[in-house]
Amino acid sequence: MEKDEEENQQNREFFRLRYNENERPIFLAEGDKFPVCEISEQGVRLLVKEDTQVVDGRIIAGIIQFEDGSEVEIQGKPFRREENELIVRLHHGLELKKINEEQIRIRKKYSRD
Repeated sequence: MEKDEEENQQNREFFRLRYNENERPIFLAEGDKFPVCEISEQGVRLLVKEDTQVVDGRIIAGIIQFEDGSEVEIQGKPFRREENELIVRLHHGLELKKINEEQIRIRKKYSRD
């Protein structure tokens, strides 16, 4: 990815942390599990199956379980769907502190130092 492309992707109101497949937290809701592809202060991007039914305007609530064992309750509404990913706009967003902790954890894990 070229630098201009990367800058355009992050030229948004809130920083987004995109997870590699093997680093994804899990979102638990109503007995179902969904990998979390991306987090931001005001939204999450969930990996959903093709046949997953989403009702516009219906509140989605559950818990994100992170690799460090911490859990965060979230609640929001579907914003849009892009193929097998569902973007949820949160009513009460994730704390920037948690997003930063996740970014640091991932950087340390893959650091070449």
